[in-house]
Amino acid sequence: MFDFSSFNVVKDSKDFFIGIRKSKVGENFEFCLPHGFDNFPEGDFNAVRDLFFKMYRTFRKFERDNLDSNRFNRNQPDFQREQDQTTISSGGVKIQTEEGDVCVLYSKIKMIERVLEAYDDLAINSIQKKVRRSEDIDYSQIHKYLDRAIYLNDDVIYVEAMDLPCLTIRYQSTDIVNLYCYILDEIVEQLNGDVPDNIKARNQEIHFLAQGFKEDYLTSNQSIFDENTFEETINVLKEALDNIDKNTYYKDTDYWGIYEAIETFLYGDLNPEKGDGEVWGIHGFSVIWEDMCHSYFFKKYRNEICYADTDIPLKDYNNPEREEKEKNRVGNCKANGGFTRWNQWVYSTDSNSSKSLGKVAEKFKWDEMLCIEFDLNDGTLVYLHPKYDKLEKRNRSQALRRFLRPDLILESKIKKIDNKVIEGNFIKIIDYKDVPLEFYKNKELDPNSDNKYRLDIIKQLTYEYALQQTHEVSGSEFFIPYYYNVEPSNPLGELELELNLNGIVIFRANFSLIQNIYLEDNL
Repeated sequence: MFDFSSFNVVKDSKDFFIGIRKSKVGENFEFCLPHGFDNFPEGDFNAVRDLFFKMYRTFRKFERDNLDSNRFNRNQPDFQREQDQTTISSGGVKIQTEEGDVCVLYSKIKMIERVLEAYDDLAINSIQKKVRRSEDIDYSQIHKYLDRAIYLNDDVIYVEAMDLPCLTIRYQSTDIVNLYCYILDEIVEQLNGDVPDNIKARNQEIHFLAQGFKEDYLTSNQSIFDENTFEETINVLKEALDNIDKNTYYKDTDYWGIYEAIETFLYGDLNPEKGDGEVWGIHGFSVIWEDMCHSYFFKKYRNEICYADTDIPLKDYNNPEREEKEKNRVGNCKANGGFTRWNQWVYSTDSNSSKSLGKVAEKFKWDEMLCIEFDLNDGTLVYLHPKYDKLEKRNRSQALRRFLRPDLILESKIKKIDNKVIEGNFIKIIDYKDVPLEFYKNKELDPNSDNKYRLDIIKQLTYEYALQQTHEVSGSEFFIPYYYNVEPSNPLGELELELNLNGIVIFRANFSLIQNIYLEDNL
């Protein structure tokens, strides 16, 4: 298992990788952190450990939420360049987004996965009832053990142990089960109970058996994931496994399944030759950051959401627009513009703008409001005398249209101008950006950043322009990840007051808070 104290913490890696990989120099691992983690403490074992397990849970949730949805399609290799794709390889899961960006998700760490997958009630019970050496003597079977007997004076024989079926009572398991349950219990604690249902159902029993091993082999303060006792504890577990294996007389598939899970955990490493891939993590964390942010807003501000470019699943969510197996997904209408890749569904509510002036006025949906139209036909606009206006009488059937897709539009009843609060009906446009704050402060530092910087602003201003035709926009934000080592006054985060990009503000979102909300559905 990893020694978290040996990780080289890397902030804002140049290749945009988030996760763990072998260092380019030496044999150590480097832990590449998400953007915005400049304040993350250096050399803090507990902070690194906690972040690792949270990122591990985050990757697993993202994979679980999306691999069986229409968002990522499994395609044949010949068609993978034409469509969004998901392909399984020995290194993990490869995903190509709508924009053509490739993100590679290595979601499996065999050291942890093998321990979680090895838990089987039948196998555990089977090992507990196996034939094994016993100090009890069954005299009716003594004739079968004469070849092992010690012959004493006066024709007395001594049989030290017999191989008898020992039907043990509950919680009197063999040491291999106790050792396995101890490791599993420690992992369950670090994952905050975010484990498969079969393990959740037996959590108390696992903890009981784990305590039995700890009482026999460890002191009260020892732990696999404790900074001060990590190395010592792992050595004790290795020695215990070796002794158990040497003294276990009967070994079958159940025994070997648990033994190999323990061995992989104690001696395992990221090993490309065993299918782990050279790294564990992701290129292209932005797709996960978007899901994290959407989860936060749907859980905290669902009634204020006008539009969201997402189809995330939510626990206990019931969507009347979807078939049974997709009832927990938030998307309630297909995206406009014939768009069939990536997110086919978006979330959109009725706006307060009407399509007609009839008795029963039908409302535009917010996804319809996000339309930019370009018409090459001539038209006459007479501003002071609308009756001569011919602009709206054009044949617009051949006009070019594009439906925009900002990440989020929120309805707001107030806006602030120069510390003054003004009441009214306003909307706020938010776009999630997985970039460091420095990207907006010093884009000149990276020549490749200039194009993205320019396009991000153009897109955001275009969203604002489209909605300003019918609504007053109270704010336009870039929502970027940020690690706070001290809790901000606003738990969600703070504005970067020094930056204003053509009216667009930068909001430093509290990564830890948003991640915790994102992971709530798993508990």
